[in-house]
Amino acid sequence: MSSTFNPADRQAYWDSFYSRQDASVPSLPSQFAVFSASDFVGVDSVIEFGCGNGRDSEFLALSDFQVLALDASSEAIELCRQRTKSANARYEWRSVEQSAEVVRAFLEGKRRVAVYARFFLHAIDTAMEDIFLKLLATSLPAGSLLYFEYRTKEDEQREKRFGQHYRRYIDHDGLIGKLQALGFAVIYQVQGRGFAKYRDEDALVGRCVAVKE
Repeated sequence: MSSTFNPADRQAYWDSFYSRQDASVPSLPSQFAVFSASDFVGVDSVIEFGCGNGRDSEFLALSDFQVLALDASSEAIELCRQRTKSANARYEWRSVEQSAEVVRAFLEGKRRVAVYARFFLHAIDTAMEDIFLKLLATSLPAGSLLYFEYRTKEDEQREKRFGQHYRRYIDHDGLIGKLQALGFAVIYQVQGRGFAKYRDEDALVGRCVAVKE
């Protein structure tokens, strides 16, 4: 699958992908969700961007976090709503550009919020990434946390179990610089393999955790 970011084609692709969910698509929580949940000290609420089939948002909700889970695919959100077993999870069909109002409403009265985005940044283009990061910088209260995991540029040439999807491979150091410029302090960052292993695929990914200063 080409990594070209034609919005209409990308929307149709992801709607088709989530409408045909089969046994090969993981349903258990990711390694990153388990890592993040164990690190959410003082966090009571989580916003997930790009929730997909809901495997991580559902895990976080069942771990007693209040979760707002967003995805630009209507098929993904419908799938999540059908599958959810937790009253703590709220699933909303929103693109990044459409998410500001629902995000700000969710933030009202919250003490400490974590924004969770696994394999989301590399599924949007650079312009949308800038909108996304600016939304976080202007909406989140001080002390809020970011937890990001993404495929890095070094992973681009490796064969993928689910094909190429619509992936934009991330410059890890460049992303760190962007976050710092927007007022986030990066408190953890790493690149490597073994973090997102699935069957015979061991993606080279980046992770970073940042706090709003």
